Amino acid sequence: MKLMPFNFERLHENSYFISNVAGFSMFINFQQLESIIDFGQTFIPELDHNLENKLFISAPSSINTAISSLASALGKRVVAGLEFKPIFMIVPTLRCDHSCKYCQVSRASINAQGFDLDEKLIPKIIDAIARLSESPYKLELQGGEPLLRFDLVKLIYQQAEEKLGGDSIEMVIATSLSLVSDEIIDWARSRSVVFSVSLDGDQLVHDRNRIHPSGNAYQLAINGIKKIQSQLGMHRISTVTTVTDELIKNPLSLLETHKALGLFELFVRPISPYGFANSRSSVNYSMQEYMRFYAKLWDGIKQYRADGLPFVEHSAAIHIKKLFVPSFSSYADLKSPSGVVLNCVLFNYDGRVYGSDESRMLQKVNPQLDFSAGTVDEISFANSAYYQNLTSASFNFLHPGCENCAFLPFCGSDPCQNISMQGEPIGDKSLSAFCEYHKSMFKFLVSKYNSSIDDKSLIEDWIHA
Repeated sequence: MKLMPFNFERLHENSYFISNVAGFSMFINFQQLESIIDFGQTFIPELDHNLENKLFISAPSSINTAISSLASALGKRVVAGLEFKPIFMIVPTLRCDHSCKYCQVSRASINAQGFDLDEKLIPKIIDAIARLSESPYKLELQGGEPLLRFDLVKLIYQQAEEKLGGDSIEMVIATSLSLVSDEIIDWARSRSVVFSVSLDGDQLVHDRNRIHPSGNAYQLAINGIKKIQSQLGMHRISTVTTVTDELIKNPLSLLETHKALGLFELFVRPISPYGFANSRSSVNYSMQEYMRFYAKLWDGIKQYRADGLPFVEHSAAIHIKKLFVPSFSSYADLKSPSGVVLNCVLFNYDGRVYGSDESRMLQKVNPQLDFSAGTVDEISFANSAYYQNLTSASFNFLHPGCENCAFLPFCGSDPCQNISMQGEPIGDKSLSAFCEYHKSMFKFLVSKYNSSIDDKSLIEDWIHA
């Protein structure tokens, strides 16, 4: 037998995870790993058969076919990653009624002037969306606080409905829910509109990090969630949780908060080290501390599920799908090449166009540079040196520090974060917060999958989440 190229990661004392560029993976023990590396064979027929089928070893007579198969599989993954399937983000206003500790961009105060989208740009934005993509269209309204300009929200939906077709659009409004009203609820009732709200834990945690002049950001969010649930339905609201120092101390409080609201789907993430968030006081934990937090959250979820409460944590579910569903490639943060432009086009309030929300953040922190692809009047990603360099530098199998990682086939690339933290798009992986987080999550999940029947069952359930 001939040895084919693969990477490995030690999970436990006698457990290893191996993978290759085709995206195949297996769990083996140390003795098996040693025999594969030393001899290119294991002398265990069933294992040899699996290793050969997954292109970890090859019979000498089939080596050329095996090499071609590896190259073909890698090519298919790259082609799938290059598919242009963007979410279209629109910023109606940069103004906001909150001043959150971990805010990644410099939001404008609620009474500031010159930070709202000119409604004359809306037809141009919708025309650009029609040119750039095809049905179905996902529109995501970001801010600031989009509901400060509910009039613009309505105009965007109306003109999208007229131009793109009402059955072909879905709108997600990312909001604190502090301004949600009966008028907004009535408008959303007959439209394809869902709301996404930050819910960062119990009242103490939420109010310490998401600052509202009333001092009551948590209750405003809870009231908004309940209003949407009772009048529009449970499926019209989802939550995002940004983990801060306060939540690290009590992970189970997050589950209690969601349980009380009848919300059993979470999306939990560490603070992204972009822009202004990187220098603020809410980012004082290490990734090791975050993973200890997550392990406790995982155990809490397992206990609740044993009691019949169907909790799903979607950040883990996405990582699980990347590991075990070969065709899954739709999550922008775990794409190689990067999902910048390919998975996101953002229309800013000032008419400038970006290939990701993170590029908008970089622009705000580095105003002397141009991270845009022009304006809505003249969009050109192809002529932008920034986006050309970003895409060409985001194939992770070419990156030093990635080429020997066992999680390479399942991971992605975040050139914007590398620029933010290290000043260039590839970065030193040993210093990469992106690398540390995603590798920690992958290793946590494959370790759980290979060590416990209960954990394996939970992971297999979440493959379909």
